[in-house]
Amino acid sequence: MRNNFDAVRLGLALTVVLCHLAALSQVPSFQPFLSVLSADFAVKGFFVISGCLVTRSFLSSTTGWEYAEKRVRRIYPAYLVTIGLAWLVGLLATALPVEEYLRHPTAYRYIGANATFLNFLQPTLPGAFESHRFSALNGSLWTIKVELCLYCCVPVILWLFRRLGPYPGVALLYLSSLLYGWLLPNVPGLSPKAVLELSRQFPGMLQFFALGAVFTMEESRLGPSLRWLVLGAGVAFLLMRHTDFRQLVEPVCYAAIVLYLATRLPVQLPAGRWGDISYGIYLVHFPLIQLFIHWGAFQLSPWLGFAGLLSTVLLVSFLLWHLVEKRWLKRSSHYIIAGRLM
Repeated sequence: MRNNFDAVRLGLALTVVLCHLAALSQVPSFQPFLSVLSADFAVKGFFVISGCLVTRSFLSSTTGWEYAEKRVRRIYPAYLVTIGLAWLVGLLATALPVEEYLRHPTAYRYIGANATFLNFLQPTLPGAFESHRFSALNGSLWTIKVELCLYCCVPVILWLFRRLGPYPGVALLYLSSLLYGWLLPNVPGLSPKAVLELSRQFPGMLQFFALGAVFTMEESRLGPSLRWLVLGAGVAFLLMRHTDFRQLVEPVCYAAIVLYLATRLPVQLPAGRWGDISYGIYLVHFPLIQLFIHWGAFQLSPWLGFAGLLSTVLLVSFLLWHLVEKRWLKRSSHYIIAGRLM
């Protein structure tokens, strides 16, 4: 069986980069990205893969503390470095004098709020990107707190699977998550914008994570059927994508596609040969896009600016992996073991 999780995650991360580049820059040359790519699919695909791989991590851990330690080591060091990087980007781009920026309380409130995953409390830095379409330093970080909530749910998810059975258990989680999204518009006082924002928070993404988790538990049964699941779910999604039933079919369709690509492709794609840089790409691309827009890198030659941006994102992500992420992994990580064998 092939393992192309690294390749799929890399593809999803680059999809998010291209979609954010088009949306943030508003450069006409980049708008076709939004016609053929979907950041929504990419983010939800990440949750599916996370459900699959994090469940494996839990099952391979001897204790709950070991599982929690592995999750912290994998997520937090690179995340904290990224916050510092965004702070430096803000320093480079601020319209304020450097001394005023360094004395401004908002600059340090940004670090505190984001370091504790409360990104919504302080998404901006003083004087930075105020004329941009979006002034947030890093609009991608909202998913990390959702990920952490889902990590905490893994013991409960597996308990449900063992108590009710994998398929009744995932059906209960699936419908509960959908019910949360369906009830939000009926909550008094919530604006449409607030409903949209809350719908993608926990537990709004639970159904995608749960589908990845049940695949790990039932891979021997579900794996051989993935191509038929892709076909059936894809046809159902195309027929229902403009109806109220889209939300019911979409998670199964997205999960089937992502898991098929990750586990059933006839070729092995060596995307992880030099490390897993997908997490780094996802973390660092947003502030770098903002900085390149601030510098006017896409005005004279959009594609030259695009090449510079992509090269910078890949380089920073590569360094983040080798200098930070990899160093914090446990010695039992397959990346560490693979590195010793190369």
